Amino acid sequence: MSPIKANLAIIIAALVLGLILGASLTYFAVPLKEGTTTTLTTTITLKQTPSTIIKTKTVLATTTIKPEYPITIVDALGRIVVIKEEPKRIVTLSPAITEDVFALGLGKYVVGVDSFSNYPPEVIKLKDEGRIADVGGYWQPDLEKIVELNPDLILADAGAHAKLREKFMELGLTVVYVKGGSASSLEDILSDLGLIAQIFHVEEKAEEVSKELLAQIQDVEEKLTRANATKVKVLVLLGPPSWGYWSAGSGTFINYVINVAGGVNIAAKYHGWVKLSLEDIVSENPDVIIVSLMASSEEAKKVIENIMSSELASTNAVKKGNVFVLINEANDVLMRPGPRIVEASKIMAQILHSEVFGEISRNDVIKLSPTLSHNTYVGESIAIA
Repeated sequence: MSPIKANLAIIIAALVLGLILGASLTYFAVPLKEGTTTTLTTTITLKQTPSTIIKTKTVLATTTIKPEYPITIVDALGRIVVIKEEPKRIVTLSPAITEDVFALGLGKYVVGVDSFSNYPPEVIKLKDEGRIADVGGYWQPDLEKIVELNPDLILADAGAHAKLREKFMELGLTVVYVKGGSASSLEDILSDLGLIAQIFHVEEKAEEVSKELLAQIQDVEEKLTRANATKVKVLVLLGPPSWGYWSAGSGTFINYVINVAGGVNIAAKYHGWVKLSLEDIVSENPDVIIVSLMASSEEAKKVIENIMSSELASTNAVKKGNVFVLINEANDVLMRPGPRIVEASKIMAQILHSEVFGEISRNDVIKLSPTLSHNTYVGESIAIA
C-alpha cells in the first residue's frame, strides 16, 4: 500500500472511531443575540506525525435565535420592571428620550411623544402624517390620550414624571423611568441609552452610539488641552432676566457641558436649578453670559438690549460684548440631555474659546458684536440701528 493510501486509511479509521466513542468532541455555541445564528459543530483532532495536525469540522445544526422575554430591568428610580414581551408601541414623554429612542433605531415603534419632541426631523414628519400622536406637555402629559394609544411601554423622565408613578399604576401602564432631564453628565446619557437598549436587545447599537459620543467629547477636551486654553467664567440664564436670574448649578447637564467646553460655571457653588441674586452675578463677574430662550431672533435682540441697560452692564461679559442668546435648535441641544450633547458642547466651546474652535456663526446664536454699534447684532441677521 502506498504511503498516501496508508495515511488516508488511518484518517478514515480515526474519524469512525472518534464518532463511535465520542472521543475528542468539542461543541461551540454562538451567544444568544437577535438575528444571529447558533451553530453546533464537532471538531476531531488527529495527530498524523509529531509535526502534523489534521482537523475536520462538521456542521450539525444551524438556527436563528430571537430575543427572549420576559426580561427584568431596574429603571432610573430603582424600580424593578418586568417587560413581558418585546414592546411594539412606545410613548416617550420628553424630547431627550425621543432622541434616545430614534438614535437607537427604534423610531418605528413610537406611537406618541410629548409636544416639544421635534428631533430628528422624522418626528415632525410622522406627527404631521398622524402616525405619531402628541400626548401633551413635558410636565403635564395627557394621560387620557396616552391610554387611547394603547402603548405597551412608556418611557418617562425620572425628574419630571416621578409624581405620576401611582397614576400610571392605576391605569395599568408599563412604565420605565430613565434619567432624562435629571441627567448630569455624558455618563448619565449613556446609561439611559443602555437601559433602553437592554429592553429591546439592541445593546450593540447602544455601544456604537456611545463610542461615537465619547470620541467626539474627548476630541473637544483634547483640543482645549493642546491649546492650553484658559478657563472662562460663564453665566447661563434660563430665560430672560425679567424672569429672574435662573441658572443651572452643579449636578446639571448644562454645568457638564460648560466644563467640557473649557468654562467655569459661576452658579456651580449651588446644586441643581437655582435663582441667583444680582450680587452673586456681579461679584463673580462672568466673562460670558449665555441666555437660553424659546423665542425669535427679534426677541433675542431685545433681551440683549435689556441686559446691556441693566445692572449686568458692569460685568466683563457685557463690556466685551460677550452676550449670547441661544434660540431654536441651539437652545434645544443645550436644554436636552440626549445624544446631541456633542453639538451642545461644540456650540459652547465655540462661544467660550473661538481662538481654538473658530468664531461661532449660526442663525440660532444671536450675539452683540463689541466692534459695531450699540445695537448691532451678529447671528441670524445684521440689524443696523
